[in-house]
Amino acid sequence: MEGTEFVTACINSWLGAWQLNLAYAQDRGQGEVRRIWARVAFAALDGAEQAGYPVWHANASRFHLRALLIADLGPGDDPLWDPDQLASDVLEALPLTLEQAGAWAADWQERCRDEILTLRICKNLLNPMDSITDQLTDGPMRTQIDRWLDLRPHLP
Repeated sequence: MEGTEFVTACINSWLGAWQLNLAYAQDRGQGEVRRIWARVAFAALDGAEQAGYPVWHANASRFHLRALLIADLGPGDDPLWDPDQLASDVLEALPLTLEQAGAWAADWQERCRDEILTLRICKNLLNPMDSITDQLTDGPMRTQIDRWLDLRPHLP
């Protein structure tokens, strides 16, 4: 196998492990054990990232699973399952400030492909917050998430 083919095969192997463990983590019949399956799934995503899988894509997947488990099982003792920590991680991962995204969203159809993709990344990273916003502590971070979620319908 040559370079690109090897990298693709490596990423695909890691993503296969992610999908398998994700299925168990999403299985409501598993109860609290779902959190263990999620950790294994996250380790597979880490491997995919190290092999070249886009960080933003891995983060979107991680955030969705974390939000699902927080919504289904409630917050846990671990920061991984803390709604406020997830909100902080989402805000940190966003590639634009709220002001930049708002300005770009106003005329997104006329923007270059890379800028439209960046707006789409923001939207994908924010999507999981819908299911747990009601569990966030009132304060500046909750306000920031609420403002982003107000903007989200205007993102491509």
